[in-house]
Amino acid sequence: MGGYTSTPISIKKFIKIPPRRLISGFLHINVISHDDNDNKKDAYQYYRDEIVAGTEETDWHGALPWLAQGAANFGDEGRDNKFLSFGDYDCLLFWIAGGFTIQTPIYPGPPANSEYLSNNGYSDTTNGAWYTSINDYCQNFIKYDLISRINNGYGHGALNSSEAYKGTLAVTKNEFRSDEYGWSGHDSTVTPPDYTIAGGTNPNSHGGNFQKHIVSCGSHSTSVNTGDGDIDLSSGSANTFFPPVQDVKVYGTHRLNIASQTNGSTPLYSISAGGGYHLTNFWNLVIDIQLRGFDDGWTSGSPSQADMEWFKSRVNVFFQPFGETGNLDISDTEHTS
Repeated sequence: MGGYTSTPISIKKFIKIPPRRLISGFLHINVISHDDNDNKKDAYQYYRDEIVAGTEETDWHGALPWLAQGAANFGDEGRDNKFLSFGDYDCLLFWIAGGFTIQTPIYPGPPANSEYLSNNGYSDTTNGAWYTSINDYCQNFIKYDLISRINNGYGHGALNSSEAYKGTLAVTKNEFRSDEYGWSGHDSTVTPPDYTIAGGTNPNSHGGNFQKHIVSCGSHSTSVNTGDGDIDLSSGSANTFFPPVQDVKVYGTHRLNIASQTNGSTPLYSISAGGGYHLTNFWNLVIDIQLRGFDDGWTSGSPSQADMEWFKSRVNVFFQPFGETGNLDISDTEHTS
């Protein structure tokens, strides 16, 4: 059967950076739908046709990206064979700051020697590599802020009268603010209360954790020639395009694997033997771009894990850091050396 699922496809990019290097800079992310702008039925057209034809599960009606819309509410947008899948793009700009600290792990006790390991039935007897415990205090200090997002993701305004188009999943940004009452007057970690309800704060108060849910910051000019397309992208009822990105996560990680072995009673741990390792000369900045998912084998009522991209996407990442970073290597796989 198959069906749309909110479980995203995760596409990751890895950037190798030296430790204890404070960075700040702009991260550009471009995601474009469909290789070579092919003329197959694009995502919206396929979704609509399957529901109208009644060939898929009724659960489609309760699934994203169009929530509980009935088949009758899906107008024929006429995108078939127009090579318009290019319009389903998503472009995001983040500001990233921070870094990563790496240090040698701390061992609470001395290492076991080869004689002890051999006499007590351990399989790996590497001298001076096995400990009763290993404490790793390396730390990720990366933070990021969404500055702008541009796509064509709005429209379908005619569905269910005035219902807004819900096909675009917002990317959330947080803002922590103080105000004239100072830090002691408001908890900056909680959502600011509504001052109009009982117990609310002064309307001039700005303290607290504000969240913005960004769908798109882009504007479309209507001052174009009629020969430049028959769809007015500034008109919600005519615009049926939507972007592939559901979320973006940015964080740091380092190469660490703590191997273990036991003689049946006492476990031992190592970062230099038995497959263990701990690299201290670099860390990976991870750009995790989460796209819409489609489960090819899903049936009604069953658990779902996306195994196909809802969009046949191409993902491009460009990082412009300020500071002593040198040349950065962006890879589709984690840097290992």
